[in-house]
Amino acid sequence: MKHISRLLALALCLVLCLSLAACGGSSSSTASEAPANDTAEAAPAAAEESAAEAPAADGDLKVFVYGTDANSTTFDPASDLQTNSGNFLVHAVGESLWTCDADGNMTMKVASNVDYNENVLDITLNQGVMFSNGDELTAEDVLFTFQHNASQFRTMAMYACMDLANAEIADDYHLVIPMNYYDAALIDLLGNASCMILDADVAGADGYAFDWLIGTGPYMLQGDGITDKSGWEESVKYTLVRNPNYWGEAPYYDEFDVYFYSQESTRYADLQSGKLDAAYLTEATYINNLSKGAVPDASLISVNENAVFCFEMAVEMGGASGEAGEPAVFSDINVRKALAHCLDIPTMVESLGEGVYDVASSLVGEGSWVYEDLGVYEYDPELAAQYLAEAGYGLDNPLNVSVYCEGTAWNAALCEAAQAYAAAIGINLDLSNVTDFATILPSLIANQVPMSVGQGSNGSGNDPANLLQQFGPSSDNSLLRVRDEELAELFNAGSSEPDHAKRVQIYQDLIRGMYDQYHVIPICVGTVNFGVKDVHTSFAAAIDTSNRVDPCLLTD
Repeated sequence: MKHISRLLALALCLVLCLSLAACGGSSSSTASEAPANDTAEAAPAAAEESAAEAPAADGDLKVFVYGTDANSTTFDPASDLQTNSGNFLVHAVGESLWTCDADGNMTMKVASNVDYNENVLDITLNQGVMFSNGDELTAEDVLFTFQHNASQFRTMAMYACMDLANAEIADDYHLVIPMNYYDAALIDLLGNASCMILDADVAGADGYAFDWLIGTGPYMLQGDGITDKSGWEESVKYTLVRNPNYWGEAPYYDEFDVYFYSQESTRYADLQSGKLDAAYLTEATYINNLSKGAVPDASLISVNENAVFCFEMAVEMGGASGEAGEPAVFSDINVRKALAHCLDIPTMVESLGEGVYDVASSLVGEGSWVYEDLGVYEYDPELAAQYLAEAGYGLDNPLNVSVYCEGTAWNAALCEAAQAYAAAIGINLDLSNVTDFATILPSLIANQVPMSVGQGSNGSGNDPANLLQQFGPSSDNSLLRVRDEELAELFNAGSSEPDHAKRVQIYQDLIRGMYDQYHVIPICVGTVNFGVKDVHTSFAAAIDTSNRVDPCLLTD
């Protein structure tokens, strides 16, 4: 199979993409708690004291106050800036080489030109691009960023196609990188905000000093990160101010105050009281309340993602990277069919999601250029029981399956509903591992997760190779160790084909093949939801094609 090395490398980062909260912060989950030790369910607003202050009055500095979820535990864009608050931060402080829209169209940022083919990635940089600390960005910084990201668990897969050891810095503004193989998704991936260029001169003896975030973007964390770190109040908020060394046009706002909330109820209450200009929302009740006018002078802005939320079933368990594992209970297609047909997905999505989410009809959203409507697996308990009987199980001989996923309210609600449906035909779903992410991480790394809930994407980019990466057959994914050679060939072919029309057909064939093999059970299309004060009419336009808020695009 072509480019199997991409798939093997890809697997190393995928175990961190299990749940929506863990993969980019743009999610369909109904809760996202901030401190690692805060596991309480959403409580009345009084349970968490608000630290947010009302937006500045007219005539003062232009300040935007934003309420979001968890604070990050490091300033490394390659590892832990994937929450909603983290994405807001990297969009403001950092810049990637370019950006790509959902159709693959590029807009140059730090780079002025790129030439990419199966042999070489040739990058020319804009001159005069400055980091917030006054250092000029050069080709050395770009190479350092690539080398760093290639060494990190979550991002190493996207750099596997590059021969970084033999990269050549032709001059301060010109970098030439030989390719190990052609990856059609690379340009899309490198345009993601999490691929912001780092300042190589900030590197310490033990590697990059990620005790502060320094970038070339329009904003910077308040302070210098050395003697003054006033811009970061742990577990409370961070403050962004204009970057005085910014090489482009000055942004509209003078300051952003971004507050962390462990309880979404408090975040919602602060939006109601006018302390917030905008708030990130995940819980269906608050989203519906907002859509019905419960918050004065504020509206709901809701955007569907191209990634799809699914029940995921492992076909293999265990095994080292590149080695086959032991067959899992779902290695029998009849078990996968039984689970798929015993679940009433439309009813689950409508009732549990309170009308907020759209039922998935494919493995990608309608905004993807490979989307085609494949429909929903039919809810038929009798047929499901027949499939389960063919696999040797039933009410008299039940099948026991452990489910592992982050225990957000949305995940838990879906799992509990699935548990009730599955029990009716003889599948007992053990939900004791629907819990915090740190608890289940060792099982993920050990490839011991038989079933989960999550998305096929880690939140990076819009290319189908990225949207479907977690579904990639034989990719050593701990959730879906499929090892279907025919489908693996399709996945590889789509990743290595430069012709767009051919890629469309390849990925549609792959999606149909995975659908026919019941490798995942699509649930709903991922969404991102925000409550925004009506005066901020530019907010909708500030949501990029990866459905992250880019504060630099706010103009009112």
